[in-house]
Amino acid sequence: MMEETQRHPSGEASAGPAGLPLASGAFRSFGIRSVAGPAGAPVAVEETVGRVFGAGQLRSFHATHGPRRSVLLVAPLAGAFPYLLRDLVVAMLGLADHVAVTDWPDARYLPVARGAFGFDANCLETAGMIAEMGPDCHVVGVCQGAVPALVATALSAAEGRAPASLSLLGGPIDPACHPTNLDRVLASSGSVGDEGLFETVPAAFPGAGRRVFPRRRQMQAFGFYLWRQGLTGGELPLKLLADDGDDPMRYPLARLCWDMMDIPQEFFLENVDRVFRQRILAGGAFQVGGRLVDLAALNRTLLLTIEGEDDDIAAPGQTEAAHRLCPNLPAALHRHRLVKGAGHFSLFYGTLMRRNVLPALAQAMAYVEAC
Repeated sequence: MMEETQRHPSGEASAGPAGLPLASGAFRSFGIRSVAGPAGAPVAVEETVGRVFGAGQLRSFHATHGPRRSVLLVAPLAGAFPYLLRDLVVAMLGLADHVAVTDWPDARYLPVARGAFGFDANCLETAGMIAEMGPDCHVVGVCQGAVPALVATALSAAEGRAPASLSLLGGPIDPACHPTNLDRVLASSGSVGDEGLFETVPAAFPGAGRRVFPRRRQMQAFGFYLWRQGLTGGELPLKLLADDGDDPMRYPLARLCWDMMDIPQEFFLENVDRVFRQRILAGGAFQVGGRLVDLAALNRTLLLTIEGEDDDIAAPGQTEAAHRLCPNLPAALHRHRLVKGAGHFSLFYGTLMRRNVLPALAQAMAYVEAC
């Protein structure tokens, strides 16, 4: 695995504790040392960490081939480490010479001095990372990360620095559109507020004293989901056995899925409340961290939504709902694709992603760049 370097150019990192890198256990290196070039020969990839925010950091991958283009992948904060998106990063390095990921930490390593990290902070840090990438970047929100990606893009647009395109892959933009069992559970009152779900990080870790939704409960929930997938004929059990990723020997999907982290209690509760109960995105204008979020501010960013036909986490319709929430985008900037036979994980991992999702992303980016 390549050595990971830390870059903190003068003036980039925020002052005080928020500008300091966290302990190494907070993150996972993606271990991407090379990708296949146009002729099949390996092309070197440099993996670095740039600006450090209050909780997250901007992890970048630079290749010496591919179009001169910058892409920001907004990773979900849903239990797995952001390197769950490793296969998508490798694929994207064929479309762009600079691919970055919103790298969220294991809350067990997030000192209490950093402050709370809830829904608002997740969205605002994403907006900060878009600013770091520049106004011509392309943003791709994946799964739960589609929500902060949309919010942050709207905030950026209101400040006159909207990204060139925004692609949303299987995210709960409006969970009331074709709700799944998960959506119904999260939208119901009661159980998610149970203090018994959360734990306090013990003194042995940098995040001592922070309240978290612990990794062991994440693993229990994932195990139950995997069991249900097996009973219903879902795609995930087969993908774990017949791994169709880029590097199934070193980075099998099973490893990426089962390596989980603690999530801040405040983020877990606020995300459930604002996304699944209040459905703030569907309601139009709302506030994040005291800043108005108006999706009507989006008027020149191409919007692409991609859904899996068999997705039982963010079912078809939930992500596509973003189009009706962005009324000021011209018709030419609205695009949608439904991937036949794809479950949730095939949107960012494996053969269906490379054959269906990647071309749609490439076409969207090329179109808006040619305009």
